[in-house]
Amino acid sequence: MSSKIPTINDVAEAAGVSKRTVSRVINKSDKVNEKTRAEVEAVIRKLNFSPNRQARGLAARRSYLLGLVYDLPTLFIADIQQGILGVCSDLGFELVVHSCRSDQQDPVSDVLSFVQRAKVDGLIVLPPVSELEAVSAALNEAGCRYVQFSSGLSGEPWKQVVTHYKPAITEMTRYLISLGHERFGFISGPRNNLSSRKRQEAFTRALSDSGFALQPEFIAEGAFTYESGERGAEELLSRSPRPTAIFAANDEMAFGVMNVANRMGIRLPEDLSVVGFDGTAFSQFVIPSLSTIRRQPHEMARLGTQKLIALINEGEDAARKHETMVSPQFVPRDSTGPAPGR
Repeated sequence: MSSKIPTINDVAEAAGVSKRTVSRVINKSDKVNEKTRAEVEAVIRKLNFSPNRQARGLAARRSYLLGLVYDLPTLFIADIQQGILGVCSDLGFELVVHSCRSDQQDPVSDVLSFVQRAKVDGLIVLPPVSELEAVSAALNEAGCRYVQFSSGLSGEPWKQVVTHYKPAITEMTRYLISLGHERFGFISGPRNNLSSRKRQEAFTRALSDSGFALQPEFIAEGAFTYESGERGAEELLSRSPRPTAIFAANDEMAFGVMNVANRMGIRLPEDLSVVGFDGTAFSQFVIPSLSTIRRQPHEMARLGTQKLIALINEGEDAARKHETMVSPQFVPRDSTGPAPGR
């Protein structure tokens, strides 16, 4: 057997097509008809041809790298990253990640410096960095192709993957009310964070529509971390009377609430119901299992990555065809139950 490594020229010759056609097949272009695509793919498999990313990049003046910019690492972001990697693997791209604190002095320079250093073909930007208008404006000015995950449509909606919070939060609120709860606590993310405000607004509106109110003394500001969930729980559960149900704005803070309740001898769900947000994998495995609003991170990652690669490969019109709205789902589990005394 020959030890020669097959090249794109070998594939083109064996398939009877041009190198450009082979390249289009490799890059999943829709400019190749299905018959030709199938024939070229069969030759690629037969020759065991593996396209070299650097060679592809030199030929197309691309790096075949996508960048992911996020703020603090969370379980949800880990799920997003896994979903992006799945699409990248299928479409011949690699992923480079970068943490950017949205509350630092100059997040714009930080993001632009990352883009320049990493030489990415495009960028996926997660909240709260994606919700900084200055970052979007700078990326547009620099000519960097990007997709932003967001809590609401703004600017250029076709560049966004938007989470529509209201239906799932409304369903969750009505579920708690149906269980007899009347005193509700809420642990938010940082108050200057758009996604945090959106979740609080949706919860407040759902309570109001059902004749209830979210009392100011039953609101604690968190930071989307486990530790801030513990601090928020200690604050809320020291009230008299205390809330019988607490909605935490992400799962990690909800885990903190559950731990504090356990330390205080407060039973879940007999004495306290707890609901999280994000639907991370760990929400199924804690005891009791956590009721949560599942954001479908892998679906969000798939939509966002496909949109970005369409923008890179084919331009704005192709990117506009990809769906931009994702609706979370409320998943009731063992951490919620009837209000005490019901």
